[in-house]
Amino acid sequence: MRAKAAFVLGGVVGYVLGTRAGREQFERISDQARRVWEDPKVQEAISDATQRASAYLQEKAPDLQATISEAVRKAR
Repeated sequence: MRAKAAFVLGGVVGYVLGTRAGREQFERISDQARRVWEDPKVQEAISDATQRASAYLQEKAPDLQATISEAVRKAR
């Protein structure tokens, strides 16, 4: 019983210390990711990619609609 209690206590201490260290690392990574995400150059690139994707989809929408309609007709 003593060995089991020591094992459980060791597990709890390891968990607490690991969680604390893990949380600090998580916060560092999270802060860095937030800084990158909020960078104006990144936001500009995201906006540009969104606009390009939107324009591409608008251009290809009629073809896509016809392809989907044909696939649905064949499936019936």
